[in-house]
Amino acid sequence: MEHNREIPTCEVCQKPANQTCGGCKLVYYCSRAHQKLGWREGHKFKCCAFKIQFSDNVGRHMIATRDIQQGEMIMKEKPAIMGPRMSSPAHCLSCGKKLEPIKIGDKYDFYKCSICCWPMCGQKCEKADVHKPECKIMTDMKYKCTIKYEEPNKSEAAYCVIAPLRVLLMKQSNPQQYENICNLESHIDERIGTPLYTILKANLTTFIIQVLGMDFDEETILKVASIFDTNAFDVRSPDGSKRLRAIYVTASMMNHSCRPNTRHIYLGDDYNMALIATVPIAKGELITATYTQSLWGTLDRRRHLKINKCFDCDCERCRDPTELGTNLGNIYCSLCNGPGSEHSLTKGAMLLSTNPLDESATWKCEKCDHFILSKQMFWGNNALKQDLNKLNKSNPKDFEEFIQKYSQTLHPTNHLVIQAKLALTQIYGNQKGYILSELPDHLLQRKIDLCHELLEVADKIEPGWSRFRGTLLLDLQAAMTIQTKREFETEKLTKAGAQDHLMESMVLLQEATNILRVEPHMREALEAKIEELSSQLENGENESECISID
Repeated sequence: MEHNREIPTCEVCQKPANQTCGGCKLVYYCSRAHQKLGWREGHKFKCCAFKIQFSDNVGRHMIATRDIQQGEMIMKEKPAIMGPRMSSPAHCLSCGKKLEPIKIGDKYDFYKCSICCWPMCGQKCEKADVHKPECKIMTDMKYKCTIKYEEPNKSEAAYCVIAPLRVLLMKQSNPQQYENICNLESHIDERIGTPLYTILKANLTTFIIQVLGMDFDEETILKVASIFDTNAFDVRSPDGSKRLRAIYVTASMMNHSCRPNTRHIYLGDDYNMALIATVPIAKGELITATYTQSLWGTLDRRRHLKINKCFDCDCERCRDPTELGTNLGNIYCSLCNGPGSEHSLTKGAMLLSTNPLDESATWKCEKCDHFILSKQMFWGNNALKQDLNKLNKSNPKDFEEFIQKYSQTLHPTNHLVIQAKLALTQIYGNQKGYILSELPDHLLQRKIDLCHELLEVADKIEPGWSRFRGTLLLDLQAAMTIQTKREFETEKLTKAGAQDHLMESMVLLQEATNILRVEPHMREALEAKIEELSSQLENGENESECISID
């Protein structure tokens, strides 16, 4: 017997319909015309693949209201407010560009706003809408910025007042957005006694209340500063010349995960955030982002999140002593791997945290009784991080020596070794003296091997279409193409074999293109890669047709 099924009806006219909204997949239309009409009449404000929920365990969070495909843009959101970092070298208050001094008379200084004297790019940025409200109130109160050029990259603490000031000014200019921002989590109770907020209490509140004469109490001012610290995203331009903090009200509702299922990119000069699904997300599943560095070990990630975001992460990766089998935070046991252990059954034994969710827990060998205290792990990590940070970023020898020097101490995928290996993939093929076409065969193979190693790690900690994976695939396919060409020219490969290898590279490039094509600044690079690889293929025009970046 055939069961009666409810026939979908048009959202506009209520007649039978068979066309689904391409965004939320939840409403139907009888025609394209009614879909456009429904969109204009309000569906555009309700159409999304997620909803915000609240629970006692995780607070506000974002979940999928339908199945979301890998690579799908889940949402696009304008920044509610943008501002400079708490402390930074001189940069433009309007566009965020790091400033270089210009010669004025017989000395160097920055271009200054002709009204309030804050360093700016020039007249265009000086007159930008984002700067006008703060400029006016400072000018009305006869305040002039005193920042001047003294030395390159000098950090200026004065920038700490700008972002909170911009939020406070919104109470009059945009009260609804002001309320939206003020309703975000602040964690002010956890921050109020910290050294940073002790300084802010003295400096920021004095500036707002006494210098600018604004009618806000100390608690409100510090709460706004804390909301910025808790919710702001670090926004950078593709070329790295601009860096800002921005609050995206809806995106702030996402939960953190050290193994996220999304990545975000910034589009245009207005820095609209686009949230991209890196893996398929099932209906009802949490939509997550990461608020820390994926390549850090658990000790560093959890401490960073506790200090900067005021919560203790207990995600799947943080609970696992091996970090999902990557061993990013692990070191070798000095007893099991000491002198004469080459043929020992305990060779390769590692120290693992006895409780990854407690940074004070001891680290014990997985095969013997040897253990060390957590503070020893912190000391060792910090010492090696300092060594790593001192290395010459354009000299592969330093990074190769670092890896070799600590090969008996650090697991091959320890986070410090992984960061050294990532640096090597960026040097080999890109730095002067190590251009890809000029690399000797052994260094070309080294780059290929490093890319494969890093991709294995990426699959576990940033699965799917992450930017990390996309850029690694681009590097790998470029190196493989050069290697194939050389092996064909030296008759190590037949023409057919070379063709097969080049098609493998084309498959890698296709995946990289799928991942990175949403990022506008990558379009030109992807087109160049496609053209370059196609030129290496016989009948390249046909093969290149299988790749599209539209």
